[in-house]
Amino acid sequence: MRLKPITLLSFFLFCVQVSHQQTPIIETSLGKISGNVFTSRKGRDIYAYRGIHYAKPPTELRRFAAPEPVEAWNETLNASNDGPSCPQSFTMETIDEDCLNLNVYTVNVTASNPVIVYIHGGANIHGSAHSEYGGGPQYLLDEDVVLVSISFRLGAFGFLSTKTYEASGNYGYLDQVLALKWVQQHIKNFGGDVSRVTIIGESAGSMAVTLHLTSPMSKGLFHRAIAMSGSATNHYDIDNVYWSRKLAYDLGCPRYNTQYLLNCLRQISWQRIVNITDSWEPYGMANINWNYEIDGKFLLEHPSEAIFNNRFNRVPIIAGVTLNEFDFEPERLEGSNDLLDDMNDNFGLYATDFLQFKITGNDDEKMRRIREFYYNNKTINKYNLAGLGKMKSDGLIGHGVYRLVKLAKKYTNVYYYRFDYIGDKSLYSNGAEKAKGVCHADDLIYILPKKTFQVENNSTDIFMIDRMVNLFASFAAKGEPPIIDNITWTPSTANETVVLYNDRKVRMGEQFEVERYALWDELFPIEKSGAGISIPAILLFSFALLWPFLCQSKLL
Repeated sequence: MRLKPITLLSFFLFCVQVSHQQTPIIETSLGKISGNVFTSRKGRDIYAYRGIHYAKPPTELRRFAAPEPVEAWNETLNASNDGPSCPQSFTMETIDEDCLNLNVYTVNVTASNPVIVYIHGGANIHGSAHSEYGGGPQYLLDEDVVLVSISFRLGAFGFLSTKTYEASGNYGYLDQVLALKWVQQHIKNFGGDVSRVTIIGESAGSMAVTLHLTSPMSKGLFHRAIAMSGSATNHYDIDNVYWSRKLAYDLGCPRYNTQYLLNCLRQISWQRIVNITDSWEPYGMANINWNYEIDGKFLLEHPSEAIFNNRFNRVPIIAGVTLNEFDFEPERLEGSNDLLDDMNDNFGLYATDFLQFKITGNDDEKMRRIREFYYNNKTINKYNLAGLGKMKSDGLIGHGVYRLVKLAKKYTNVYYYRFDYIGDKSLYSNGAEKAKGVCHADDLIYILPKKTFQVENNSTDIFMIDRMVNLFASFAAKGEPPIIDNITWTPSTANETVVLYNDRKVRMGEQFEVERYALWDELFPIEKSGAGISIPAILLFSFALLWPFLCQSKLL
């Protein structure tokens, strides 16, 4: 999504929160680190250490490969500036392929405060740890917590796969695992408690959080999880191999010999790769074209199956959605009459694309059911685009989160919410008009400030910052939400209790959107196989073990 212009006043208010005051020098096993001081919303000093590399540059032969831990340094590392963001388009940040860095924010380097690790969203093609554009510490650090935000590889760089040993994918998720290991090894030196690490993500970052819930590689690296508007328990069926071979074809590289494909793509600039993949985005609505692989290492089975069978990292979970999510996104199609006409004639082709599943033998029936449910078989036109919005909100976000809660609550405490509060800022308002609803990522505005979505100090929305920050900080500290306005937020039960924010009020309520989510449950049931690991994953893992011996014997 393109960033909107901001006023000079907003820019000034954000920038004055960084001070040139000295921070404590942090001593780690890798070397010494210096930073600078930010100021929290309430005037608290925040010690900021930014742009700390946790991995070697993922360039040349390390492009499309698992990350390697960074080596120690001799001089004191100057961590007073944000590191570069990973290759992507539409950003104001500095871009470099040497982007595997993280930021640490703390208020007391000698304390043992709970740690919150933020995994950004952005459809796996956008986003970063940047303190101004990726989410700053000025709200959360009014509480006694340590905040860590991480950058990881995106797009083809993070997820290219041919389902072979040489290119098994998941590189962006492996980056996150390495960053979580870095936290376990070093966060104590910043005043963090390694036994109280909470991972929090929004959108694609929330999907990543739920993948770590089911990954054996992430076991023991975190102790609570917050999933905001996204879950890998959705029905997504994304073909990384197709997109990887399409990328090779578009760039004139071999498609079917993996080693030749990799050798060729490693010679091409990141700018060309980003430009090519960016041209694939249909309808001006960003879709997730790159996602996880069940590779036998990071993932052994589909996340839904893992949680259904109690094969996951059982930690307390907060999971939720916003009231409207993507309801208003299709409005950008209002002037596309030819596109809407074609969509009416070929609904299945369009819907399988923006609802993220492959075309298979029974998809005609699925498409008929979906169109009948959301449109009652009426013609799609510029006056009823809300149906497409509801379809996308449910299919891409709501149902996946609902399924996560439904499955995980049998084995751990899950706190389910819907964020209904309509504030002055919204992803889908232009700043000049009141937001029409509560859209995707609107709840994040009150937790991690961005230069483009600052809540002014005189805004009536300030109370929501205090409420959300206290909620998540308390959860990070104790593993359960605090009492809010004399309301105890109980874990989800058979009655699917939830917390709703509406006009400043908090209440426990019944499950929402029961009928809508039931449709998706029926169309996309969980495959409940007894085995924990798929046959392709077993073969891939076995081949990985045999590879060095095969090479030595010159059989390959």
